[in-house]
Amino acid sequence: MKIHKITRWSVEAVMASAFRAGRVFLAGDAAHRHPPTGGLGLTSAIHDAQNLCWKLALVLASLASPALLDSYEAERRPVDERNAQRSLENAVNHFEIGAALGLSQENTPEQNMEQLRRMWSGRPEDAGHRSGVLRAIRAQSMEFSELNVEYGYSYQSAAVVPDGSAPPAPIDGIRVYQPSSRPGAPLPHAWIDDEDGNRRPVRDLLAPGRFLLIAGEDGHAWCQAARQLAAEASLPLDAVRIGHLDGDYHDPRCTWRRHRQIAPDGAILVRPDRFMAWRSPAGTGDPRAVLAAALSQILARPVGRVASPARPQPLSQQPPSGPLAGVPRHPPARP
Repeated sequence: MKIHKITRWSVEAVMASAFRAGRVFLAGDAAHRHPPTGGLGLTSAIHDAQNLCWKLALVLASLASPALLDSYEAERRPVDERNAQRSLENAVNHFEIGAALGLSQENTPEQNMEQLRRMWSGRPEDAGHRSGVLRAIRAQSMEFSELNVEYGYSYQSAAVVPDGSAPPAPIDGIRVYQPSSRPGAPLPHAWIDDEDGNRRPVRDLLAPGRFLLIAGEDGHAWCQAARQLAAEASLPLDAVRIGHLDGDYHDPRCTWRRHRQIAPDGAILVRPDRFMAWRSPAGTGDPRAVLAAALSQILARPVGRVASPARPQPLSQQPPSGPLAGVPRHPPARP
C-alpha cells in the first residue's frame, strides 16, 4: 500500500445560526454538520427535505400562507441539534472501546496486538479485561440501534395542533421507539388490508403532497367533512376509515388499533411528510368546523367554517390556482 496523502479533520458538530434567510432555506450539510458516527448526518438531511418540500409546494400553489414556512426551522432545528449531539456521543464511544482494549498510539504494534490477544486468551487474569471490553462494545447499541433518535422524535410548531396530551415517557430515549398518534409524532407503522385482502403498510395510503385523514370504523362524519372541505377549498386532502371489521381498509391483526389511540368515531390528520398534524380522540357535534379550525392553523390561512366563538370569516379569495389545484393524487410541482 502506498500512502499518497494524509489529512486531518476535527470531530465536531456545527449548526447554522439560522435555517432561513428570506427566500433561501438551508438543509442538510449547509444547515448542520455531523461526525459520521451513527449515520445521522444523511438521515437529518433527508428529513430536512421531507419537512420543507411539501410546505414549499403548498405555498407556491397558494394553498397555504407563506407563514407555514416559518415552521421549518422550528421543527427541524431541535431534531438536528439532537442528532448532531448523538453523533458526537457515538464518536466518543469509539474512543472508549479503544481505551477499554488498552490500545494506544504510544504502544508499538506488537504491544497493541498483545492487548487484543487478551480478549480471547482464556486466562483467569484477563477475565476482568475481557468483561470491560465487552461492556464497551455493548454500549455500541446506542449507535447501531438508536431507533428512537432516528424515528421517535416529535415536532412542535404552528403546523401541529396539540391536543393537550403528555408525550409518552420513554422506556429508553435512544434505542426504544414507542409508536404514537400524538400530534407531532411520525405516523406509526401498521399492516392493513384492502377490500381484496391485500396487505399493505398504512403509510402507503398517503399520496405524495397530500394530507390524509384517518378515521375509525365509525368515523363517517369526519370523512364526509374532510371531503367537503377538500372540494370547497381545493385542498390536497384524502380521507379513509380503518377498522377491524368495517371501513375502507381493514385491520384484522389489530396492528393499527394498537397505535391509533382514538375511539372508533375519532380521527387523526396526517401531513404529507407522514407526521401527525391533529387528532380528535372521539367524534364531535360539528366535525366540519373542528377540522376546518385544525387545517386553518396548519396552513396559516382560513379554511372553511372554523370552530371558534368568534364570527366565522368566509374565505374571500378565489379557489387557488397552481400545480395542485383540482389535480387529485398528483405529486406537487417541484419548486
